[in-house]
Amino acid sequence: MKKLYSRLLFALLCMAASNTYLHAQGCVAVRQMGGINPLSTSGYTLPKGEFQVGTSYRYFHSFRHFVGTDEQPQRQNTGGGFDANGNEKGNAVNIYSHAVDLNISYGITDRFQVNLSIPYVNNERSQVLATKTTTDPVTGKKITLEGTRYSVYAKGLGDIRVSANYWVFNPATATKGNLLVGLGVKLNSGSYTAKDNALALDPTTKQVITQNVVMDQAIQPGDGGIGISVEVQGFKQLYKGIYGFANGYYLFNPKESNGTYKSSPSVVKDQNGNVLATLYGYNVYASPDQYFGRAGIMASVLKSKNLTFSLAGRFEGIPAYDAFGGQAAYRRPGYVIAVESGVSYRHGKHSVSLFVPYNFIKNRIQSAADRVSQNIQNSVITDETQKVHVQGDAAFADYSISLNYGYRIGKLFSPKTQNAFGQVESK
Repeated sequence: MKKLYSRLLFALLCMAASNTYLHAQGCVAVRQMGGINPLSTSGYTLPKGEFQVGTSYRYFHSFRHFVGTDEQPQRQNTGGGFDANGNEKGNAVNIYSHAVDLNISYGITDRFQVNLSIPYVNNERSQVLATKTTTDPVTGKKITLEGTRYSVYAKGLGDIRVSANYWVFNPATATKGNLLVGLGVKLNSGSYTAKDNALALDPTTKQVITQNVVMDQAIQPGDGGIGISVEVQGFKQLYKGIYGFANGYYLFNPKESNGTYKSSPSVVKDQNGNVLATLYGYNVYASPDQYFGRAGIMASVLKSKNLTFSLAGRFEGIPAYDAFGGQAAYRRPGYVIAVESGVSYRHGKHSVSLFVPYNFIKNRIQSAADRVSQNIQNSVITDETQKVHVQGDAAFADYSISLNYGYRIGKLFSPKTQNAFGQVESK
């Protein structure tokens, strides 16, 4: 029973660690940060003086555009011009994100451990440049006749995270449930000003040119802020070898913006084209807060109980407003709700796990800039039926993949004593 319990709890903490610090599902730019080592608590807790190392790989492809919870399917097959056969192409933004973390954990005591996670990211953003347009005579909207799809990249060291975790109840006696609390620091080690060559139209010649510009915040390795994270993980035995678990995480990123300019300030106009205001500040990229929550059940199978399956619901995203600090900076706030299936296997000092959350709800909520623009426009409209609603869009992934490997090193340093002759010996 003790062995089963140990392996189930390893699986629980493996799942919590490998999923708590996921990147956002596309343009909703939660950073790819490292978290607790996926094998950081093999056998329930990392014993005093022992080390563990691990690595994790995460991937997603975002391409579905949403305004609120309403998908914009036309982005998949319209707006990108026409091919040689006269077929219209889509102008959806596609993001391909790859991240690899190196994780190291050390047991200060049997209840208290410290963790270091170093992420490396490689992100691609594919988009369409409209090279020839016209105006619809009925709607007045711009129509793309010719478009060129191209990709830009941002890669490198991400935001390093250092954290410490503590078991509230003594693991030696808490055999059917326990609670882990944690506190961490997210450094601003990842670049938030990465540049690449992007296509653009020369305003004079209307020819396609190449410009070296700062990449969109959705693919930047870092967000430029130093944040404080709080987290909690818990488990409870439900019936024999079946356990329930939950974990939550919030990153407080008090820095308002990282100073990187997105674009020129937005100009707010009324329905007649008269300028009402210019939104300064919202054209600079934010260093946003982030949050994550997850709960589910798990059970081990096989005679050895080394194979564990799990099923969980999860909720993650970034808020429109930070808990602390200023709010006048650009972000694409939103969240996803997913159902996650997982499997983990442990053999000796080695462990592997795979988790695949499927996002069945995607919501790009109103940003602070959306609300300010909306309020300014509506302030001069007296007819309630004519008031406007302003809300931007964002691209989301259908699913993500998290693959993890861990190895327990054990104690690197053995206690030393002196023998009767005064010579140093290892125990």
